[in-house]
Amino acid sequence: MTESLPPDAEVLETADTDEPPLEAVPAEPLEAVPPLEPVPTEPVVPIATRPATASTGRGPSVLLGYLAAALAGALLLAGSLAAFGGLGRPVPSPSPTPTATPTPPPNAAIGPSLGSAAAPVTVEIWADYQCPYCRLEAMVFGGSLERAFVLPGIARVVYRDFAFLGQESTDAAVAARCAGQQDPGAYWRYHDLLFASQQGENQGTFKRENLVTLAGLAALDATAFTACLDDPAVARAVADETAAGRALGIESTPTMRVSGPGGTKTLAGFSSGWTAIRDAITAAATPAPSVSPSPGASPFPTASTAPTATPSGVPAATP
Repeated sequence: MTESLPPDAEVLETADTDEPPLEAVPAEPLEAVPPLEPVPTEPVVPIATRPATASTGRGPSVLLGYLAAALAGALLLAGSLAAFGGLGRPVPSPSPTPTATPTPPPNAAIGPSLGSAAAPVTVEIWADYQCPYCRLEAMVFGGSLERAFVLPGIARVVYRDFAFLGQESTDAAVAARCAGQQDPGAYWRYHDLLFASQQGENQGTFKRENLVTLAGLAALDATAFTACLDDPAVARAVADETAAGRALGIESTPTMRVSGPGGTKTLAGFSSGWTAIRDAITAAATPAPSVSPSPGASPFPTASTAPTATPSGVPAATP
């Protein structure tokens, strides 16, 4: 008869002997081991990788590039050494050679003239600084005249004083001449300032203090300018030129007198317009065609013989 064991007892099978069976020893439960604390670790930086490419080697173009770079460096080094004449020895600079006096440009402003004296056509503009149409003509046609004919060397423009509208006309003309005496290039600057300041006739626009103010704008020396204003010779020159205009038949302003190899033409008044100005300059620049004798003809005229009368009064036939 088999003895029953407790449920938690382990049964050990034994050989069939006379010894009593061993009693089962109950198993003691194991103590739980506390979990280990995690050890802090530093973040791992990922290493960038480059995809593997097949090695192609250095081709001929790469080698040629290296050679070109080396050659360029050698040339730069040689140029640097040549510029300094070798190490520590600067090259002496060449001595300056004397140069001829430069000729003025074709649009040189010398006193009351604008352009080359060798230009075939001369355009004389007779005007008064108080004349509103003179101001309008200078504003509208002055630039076109310079670009179309003065710069190419076709025409030379000369401003002529025809001061006939009063004392301020004479005073303004004197001031412009004084500007030109101090600086030949300042004449046209002052010329433009006078027309830009125009406000009626003899209203005080061109009184002495205003003329001196304009001289400052034109970068002129005030002392020399005022001394010139008091010079009676300058005012006399303005009066003489006005008289010369009257002798030429000038009666109004503006009047343009165009002369050249092709003849002389006078254009009176602003109403002439650009077409008339352009055509007059073009015609004056073209020499008149010379008349050559026909082949076989005598260069001297022959005297004509008067017909002899017949008794009947009818001229006899020439043999």
